[in-house]
Amino acid sequence: VDIDWEYPGGGGANPNVGSPEDRANHVALFKELRKALDDLGAKTQRKYLLTSAVGGAPEKIDFVDYKALFADKNKPTLDLVFAMTYDLYGAW
Repeated sequence: VDIDWEYPGGGGANPNVGSPEDRANHVALFKELRKALDDLGAKTQRKYLLTSAVGGAPEKIDFVDYKALFADKNKPTLDLVFAMTYDLYGAW
């Protein structure tokens, strides 16, 4: 499962989307998805990847709580993170 949330905290093409609560909600969403995928994997004997596309601009990177997502080095919440290297100066 790949989640492309543009962007936690706002800053995308629509200035009315996003809030400060997005930082915590972003982590909560991924932790819940990770648990669901792990539970499914235990039933099906398969490994399900959880990945995320994140903004490449410094303010977008700084808003994501990577410490919370990768707190457990033996079992990180995300398997891969992909940097979106567009929209660095605007959505055009």
